[in-house]
Amino acid sequence: MSTWHELLKIMTDADVIGIISSVILITGLGYVLTAMHIFSSQFENEISRLVLVVSVPALSFVSFMQPMNPKEIQQGLMLIILGFVLYIILLVISPFVYWCVHDTDQRRVLGIITTFGSTTVFGIPIAGAIYGSQGVICASLFNMAYRILLYTYVYIRMAKQQITIHQILKVLANPIVLATFLGLFCWLYQPLAPKVIVGKHMITFYRIDITAPWLYQPLKYLASLAAPLSWLLIGCTMGAQRSLKASLIDPLTWYYGIQKSFLVPAICLGATLAGRIIGLDSISLTGIASITILMSSPTSTIPVIYSLNYHQYPLMTAKCSIVSNITSIIALPFWLIILKMI
Repeated sequence: MSTWHELLKIMTDADVIGIISSVILITGLGYVLTAMHIFSSQFENEISRLVLVVSVPALSFVSFMQPMNPKEIQQGLMLIILGFVLYIILLVISPFVYWCVHDTDQRRVLGIITTFGSTTVFGIPIAGAIYGSQGVICASLFNMAYRILLYTYVYIRMAKQQITIHQILKVLANPIVLATFLGLFCWLYQPLAPKVIVGKHMITFYRIDITAPWLYQPLKYLASLAAPLSWLLIGCTMGAQRSLKASLIDPLTWYYGIQKSFLVPAICLGATLAGRIIGLDSISLTGIASITILMSSPTSTIPVIYSLNYHQYPLMTAKCSIVSNITSIIALPFWLIILKMI
């Protein structure tokens, strides 16, 4: 009885309902406006650039504008290591999930798009909306492995080419990577950086949330655009797809969507909770929840673009991407309830 009461309490929680309804309604709005040709494909491209070049980098940077303690440094290091470990494990085991697919290359491509989700426009904004700056920091640190592997390993496998200096520079020049590293450096360097007196407190001079609110507030406003614009963008992407009907009647795409939105986050949640049980408790519950939400994201657009450019089952990846947007939204209430219970 108490379990049912707790579950009912979580399901009626204003924050949970607010996030779920926001994702569904804003995504639906983007879909309807694009399907009705009120939004053009050019609008979708411009919104995508705004999110990836301005809003998410601002969100990543301002989240680090807070005090730092040694325990958080240990957690940050563990999140980076855990990111590499989990992504590599998923890359190894994901192709075996598609045992029903006979073609080895096709299973490999399915494994890649199962492993890499659209964490930038789905996972990080939701983690930030629910868990605040701590959620964004945890998600951003865990996501470092994602960005490195996505632009190196995935490129090599999908393009069947060797990694080049150009690819490495492309990773380092990504605005989100730059903002994350800059924010991380500022956060870690606080004990050694010059201080200024604000009120009765000694504050690191670049803590712009306190020393330069005129600069921090515009960045905060830009960061707050990340979530709604990201969800709107997902809806626009779905509305622009002419193969929506073909995607919805393909059994493989729904099988893929279940693995992407339910199995992958379940594996990551189970692994992180198991780590706490055996004594690796440096990762907080906020970190574990942020990782789970991150890994429930729909298909990343980068592997899909690779598959189109290098003729690696482009129709299959496009259809899987469409359905994963639907299954991720369906899965979101489930994961929010599970995480609230934990």
